[in-house]
Amino acid sequence: MRGLTALSPCWEVEGAPGQVPVTALTRRHGYTRGHGMGADGFNTGFAGKKVWFLTANNKIVEATVARDVVRTFKGSGRDYTILLFRNDLPSGIQPLSAADPKLLFAKYKPYPYGPVPFFKTEQTGHVSVDLPGLKMDTWKGGDSGSPDMLPLPAELVFCLGRSTSGPSPEMQTDMDELCMLEGLNPKRYQLQWANLAKYPTY
Repeated sequence: MRGLTALSPCWEVEGAPGQVPVTALTRRHGYTRGHGMGADGFNTGFAGKKVWFLTANNKIVEATVARDVVRTFKGSGRDYTILLFRNDLPSGIQPLSAADPKLLFAKYKPYPYGPVPFFKTEQTGHVSVDLPGLKMDTWKGGDSGSPDMLPLPAELVFCLGRSTSGPSPEMQTDMDELCMLEGLNPKRYQLQWANLAKYPTY
């Protein structure tokens, strides 16, 4: 599915294999949790740290962090860290498109007895679909920041992080500021919003 290669299997800041995962949202930006990652604000605390991705052909792609912004509920009312990579990710890595959580849940109601699948990664390398028989524990310590993804035809769409904030205009503003701090044109690195307009609203 498009976006599969955006899911990094590991990076240098993980507490244990698969924990505090990074997800590519643009060719220059990675997403992970905000809590436990430092003080709220822009910094270079993770500069030089390596993040690894895999292409669909299992070719390893290494990205190096240039700077980051940490957001915490206590500091800004949001919870995420955005990493800015020193270089663009190659074409073999496809960033996830995004869905506004408020719009998503107006169109995709999580009824308790209806089939409403979400793909949820977790630290041991499995994916829960959130359906009976296809569900597993995705709330272990270290799973925070793992992406919750809407499965659209042939595509994965990022809508929330595990116990962390989903995509928003404020997140894009942070991503733009990271770009400007590195002398990059922010217009080249925008979240790609999934078009949910054709689906009914409830």
